[in-house]
Amino acid sequence: MRPRLASERFHEALYGTIQLLRRRPLARCIRQLEEWERLDPAAFGRLRAARLARTLGHAKAHVPLYGEGAWREALHGRTLDLRAWPVLTRETLQSRFNDLLARPPIRGTSYRTTSGSTGQPLRIATDPAGAAWAWAGDYRGLLWYGIRMGDRSVSLRPRTEGPWAEWIRNRYAVPATDLSDERLAAAVRHLQTGKPRYVWGYTSAVVELARHARLLAPNAPRPLVPYAKVFGEMLYPFQRRQIEEGLGARVISTYGCNETGTAGYECPAGSLHIFADHIEVEILRDGEPVEPGEMGEIVLTCTTNRAMPLVRYRVGDRGRLLPDPCVCGRHHPVLADIEGRVGDLLLTAAGERVHGTAALGQVLKQALREIPATAIARVLFEQRDQLTWTVLVQPGPGFDDGAARALVDGVRAKFGAECRVTVQSVAEIPREPSGKFRFYRAARD
Repeated sequence: MRPRLASERFHEALYGTIQLLRRRPLARCIRQLEEWERLDPAAFGRLRAARLARTLGHAKAHVPLYGEGAWREALHGRTLDLRAWPVLTRETLQSRFNDLLARPPIRGTSYRTTSGSTGQPLRIATDPAGAAWAWAGDYRGLLWYGIRMGDRSVSLRPRTEGPWAEWIRNRYAVPATDLSDERLAAAVRHLQTGKPRYVWGYTSAVVELARHARLLAPNAPRPLVPYAKVFGEMLYPFQRRQIEEGLGARVISTYGCNETGTAGYECPAGSLHIFADHIEVEILRDGEPVEPGEMGEIVLTCTTNRAMPLVRYRVGDRGRLLPDPCVCGRHHPVLADIEGRVGDLLLTAAGERVHGTAALGQVLKQALREIPATAIARVLFEQRDQLTWTVLVQPGPGFDDGAARALVDGVRAKFGAECRVTVQSVAEIPREPSGKFRFYRAARD
C-alpha cells in the first residue's frame, strides 16, 4: 500500500475540526473505541453492561412511548432488564415517531429519512453525540485495515453531498442511482490515476464498478484499489469474487441499517464483528432468545443515540451469533449467516418455504462456475407462483443459451424439477429508487 499522503492528513484534520464545531467529537470517539478494544474480556463485558444500563434508564425516563402500553406493563420494576422490553417494530417506529423522541429535545438533533427500500420510508432522529459515535464506529472498522479518516476514497451511494462536502471528505463521488457507462468509465480512470485507498458503496454498485474495470482495464496492474467496503445489500459469494477479480481489492463486508447505523464490520480474519461497545445484538425466535449459534431474527439496541433510543429494534433480517470468539482476538461478538428480510421467503414446488437469499445465492454461485464471469451484468429472479419463474437477465459478454440453461437448471435444482422457468434478456434491469438492487422478488402484477 502506498504511504499516506500529506493531503490525507490535512483532510482528516479538516473534517474532524468541522465535526467538532458541530458538537460531534468524532476524533475523540474514535480514540475511545480504540482504547476499549484493548480491554480484557471481563472489563469489556462490564463496559457493555454499563452503557446498556444507562441507555435503558434514559429511554424509560425520557421517551414517552416506553412509559405507556405494552412497555409500561412489561417494565414495571424491570427497566434495566433488556429481555423484559417489548420488541420494537418498524411499523411502530413509523407510526409513533414523535412518541419515540426524547423529552426534553436534545439541542442539535438532526433528522433524516431512510431510503424506504422496503416500501416504508422512516424518519430517524440523532443527537450530535450519537452521530459522532455512529461515524466513529465506521471509521474504527476501517482502522482494522490501516485506513484512516481523510484517506482518499471513491463512494458509490444514492446521494452525493455536493462538491464542497465531498472535497472535505476527500472522496470521489459516484451516485449509485445513476451508474451510467460514462460515469463508471470515469470512475475506473480515477482508480488508475487518483490511487484511492478504498472504494465504498452499495454492494451491487461496487460490483458494477468492478465489472467495468474488468472490461475497460483488463491488463492494468491489480489492485486498482486495495480495499472495497460494501454495505446496504446482501453480499453474495459470487459478488465478492467479482469485486476481487475486477478491482483486485480485499472486500470488507459490513452490517447495519439506517435506523441504528453500522452495527458491525468484517475483520481481517474474515469474521463479521458486532460493535458491541455501542450496539447490542440479540437473536430471537418467536420473541424469545435462541441458544448461542442458532438462527433467528436479529434485534438491535443502540446505546449511543439519546435523541431517539431504539431498544430491541427488529431490523427484519436473520442470522446467528457464533458461540466461539474470532481467532483475531477481538472481544466483539461474531454475527454469521445473515439472511435478508425475514419476509423474503419463497415457495418450492413441494410447498416448502425457503429463504431467497440462501437459495438463489447458491443458484448464482453454481451458474457462475459454469459460465464466464462477465456473462451476467444483472439478474432478477421473479417467482410468479409456486411453479412459475421468470429470470430477467441484463446480458454481458459471453451470455448465450448455455448461460440461460445454467440459470434454468439452477432454479429447478433448488425449487423443484417441475418448475417452469423462462429466461428473458432485457436491455436494463432498473434499480430501486433508493439505488439498491435486489436479485429476487415475488413478481408484481
